[in-house]
Amino acid sequence: MSNQTVSHPRLHALVDDLANDVPEDLAREIECALNEQNLPVQAPAFFVCLDAIRQGDGADGQPCHARRISADNHASLSRSLAGPSALLDLLQAADRARVDGGPGEQLGSFHTDGLIVAARQLVREATHCLERGTP
Repeated sequence: MSNQTVSHPRLHALVDDLANDVPEDLAREIECALNEQNLPVQAPAFFVCLDAIRQGDGADGQPCHARRISADNHASLSRSLAGPSALLDLLQAADRARVDGGPGEQLGSFHTDGLIVAARQLVREATHCLERGTP
């Protein structure tokens, strides 16, 4: 925990690590203004939700309950998840070519958009497999 986090907890809760970039005199004034509001020190909702997701909760930040899926759904889910992995490899290669390659070596926006749409559709199918229920 940084010294700024300890000395300016409300500011740090408001803007997280960005508080470390705020000059000390300005951080002190902001902290005083926040103290005057008598608000409890708490993390913004965005960071609360992000922390919940990181701790294994569902994509919506709500607790994720264990599920059982049928063998058919498992196979479909496995195939659906293999697709986005391959698409992400292609998109990463396209991004590297965009950064490192010349204009003629880049993947066009039509194909990039197509890969993104395909990845979204495969993720939807994987989600659908999970939502189909238990055997």
